[in-house]
Amino acid sequence: MSRPGSGVVMGRRRFLSLGALGAGALGLGAMGTIAGCSSTAASPTPTTDLDYILPTDPEVAAAESARAWNGTTAAFALAAGFSTVDLGGRLVDTWTYGGAAVAPELRLKSGDRVNVSVQNGLDAETTLHWHGIRIRNDMDGAAPTTQAPIGAGSSFEYNFIAPDPGTYWYHSHSGLQADRGLFGALIVENPNDITGADIDAVLVLDDWLDGLGTTPDSVLMALNPAISGGHGGHGGGATTPAEHSEADMSVAQQLVSGGHGSSEPLGGMTQHIAYPLHLINGRPPNDPAVVTAAPGSTLRLRIINAAAETPYRFAVAGHEMTIVATDGYDVEPNPADTIIVGMAQRYDVLVTVKSGTWPVVAKVEGRDGYASTVLRSTDALALANPNVGGNLSELAGRLVTESELRPAESARLETKSPDRDYRIELIQAGDRYVWGMAGADAGKLVMKQGERVRITMKNTSTMWHPMHTHGHTFAVPDYGGLRRDTVNVLPGTELAIEFDADNPGEWMFHCHNAYHFEAGMTANLRYVR
Repeated sequence: MSRPGSGVVMGRRRFLSLGALGAGALGLGAMGTIAGCSSTAASPTPTTDLDYILPTDPEVAAAESARAWNGTTAAFALAAGFSTVDLGGRLVDTWTYGGAAVAPELRLKSGDRVNVSVQNGLDAETTLHWHGIRIRNDMDGAAPTTQAPIGAGSSFEYNFIAPDPGTYWYHSHSGLQADRGLFGALIVENPNDITGADIDAVLVLDDWLDGLGTTPDSVLMALNPAISGGHGGHGGGATTPAEHSEADMSVAQQLVSGGHGSSEPLGGMTQHIAYPLHLINGRPPNDPAVVTAAPGSTLRLRIINAAAETPYRFAVAGHEMTIVATDGYDVEPNPADTIIVGMAQRYDVLVTVKSGTWPVVAKVEGRDGYASTVLRSTDALALANPNVGGNLSELAGRLVTESELRPAESARLETKSPDRDYRIELIQAGDRYVWGMAGADAGKLVMKQGERVRITMKNTSTMWHPMHTHGHTFAVPDYGGLRRDTVNVLPGTELAIEFDADNPGEWMFHCHNAYHFEAGMTANLRYVR
């Protein structure tokens, strides 16, 4: 059983003292931009002199012991391995937890202790990240920051309390492994749920290319030949020579040269990769996993965008949705016909089920392509042809963006002035596929326990970025304090986030476009004594 090693973390810490700009941004000569700090608190000393709290330090265990355990342990076992999966008649070879194109749904209650044994049957190192959970630092699953990677043929046991109810997910945090089948839903039920839902269904959205003539690592090479095999500084992307064959690279080149798409709500270009297939719960449109509910019942749909690079516009034919939560936190109920879900974001919506059979569609925002399934009432007949198409009038209806949502009173952060006020830039290196975080503060995002932290992100690139913090859920002041752990920062705009430093350790902060992350758009948040 492998355990997080302080030597590995220390090595990462020494590397990060040069600046948390990622592999791509270091190539920009940006290291000179990280001197100084614009914190409103006293300016910290140089990062090499700070006394960091590491994942193995007692402060991490103390924070975990302060979380309320309800006395129940939810135990699961996951095995990462090679599988052949059936995608609507297409047999593809890929990597999975458990043999399907989406991993098993893990469901538990808030306050449960979670015990997950992960066996690595791959021929590459791996990790498992629990996205959105206010987790103990040494269980976050982000190698090499918080643990040594799980070696091929080895295992690791994740053990933590899940303190907050909501819709979350889990995925490999090694290279581009999550752009295969290494991801699944993690649902933390609320014993005091007040939504009034009669039935609960999870919809995991995903873009798919692995095994369809190419691999994620070959696509990354086609985007940027300098970043080969998923080695953008995050590990776990080892490939074999066969995966970069001439035929493999030819398909990859076609996927990245097929146009970029455009979306007004996302501020312009949407993505670089023309994914050949889109799935809901691991199933393509011609083989849907049907959602069944009684007519007149209130259905809670938990929508998770597990895609690597694709934003989706989501709608249910014939039904108005009521948005009740984002990224696990309640919002003031808001009616909508359609929503845009960025990568790693989650929306909980309620629908009152009508009698009949109804398409449920996640259309690729700004370009062709869609995933779909079917909502069928218990008194309706099955469709002869379940591939319902990607055109719904609701997709062109009342779009509610995240900027229009407001947190429920229970989800609001207390209003207070920040103790630390940082600024960073989200950048691209000209027209090269190199992304990063720059500015004087980019390598010095430090904090002390109990402080309020504000980070203002200025997006100077021409693309939107879904920005994610590990270990913390933040408020978005411009959106009335909306709580999220992943927020879309549009090109040419500034957006601030605020959070309380209440979870000590070292945490990743990065773009959740998997290919931007691998190409350098990542930094670290570090606690100091």
